[in-house]
Amino acid sequence: MNTIPKVTSSGLVVFAILHHVALFFSVVTMFILPLSILFWAASAVFYFLILHRGWSLVQDGQTDVTPGRAVGFCFIPFYNLYWVFVGIAGLPKQLNRIADARGAPEAKINTAFALVSCIFLVTVCLAPIAQIFDIVVIWQIIGVIKALETK
Repeated sequence: MNTIPKVTSSGLVVFAILHHVALFFSVVTMFILPLSILFWAASAVFYFLILHRGWSLVQDGQTDVTPGRAVGFCFIPFYNLYWVFVGIAGLPKQLNRIADARGAPEAKINTAFALVSCIFLVTVCLAPIAQIFDIVVIWQIIGVIKALETK
């Protein structure tokens, strides 16, 4: 039987705060395009680090998505319009499955925020609104990892 790997939450809160700060500065500097793109890229890096850590937690042999695929396939043009639903919206479902497997139903998270975030991401004109939902998803992922650390 495959065991569920232990993943620590160390550094995730720092990544989340850095994501939020970089996202804030990308909005504040939106009229200075090169600077805004730089801050947006930094926020994306921190977001994908948290996403990778979340997928690392669910590697128990029952999921086909690896952490590298979950993050890497988000960078393939046009395919990423499909993949965000697998890599981002699929993570809360897998985290809930792991929470059930470890006997921690209190660690389950709402899957709707990630799904709504993905819908806004694929409708490009509404993608900035997705950032609001991403902030909620980030803290939910961190909360599950912290809750399952001790299980």
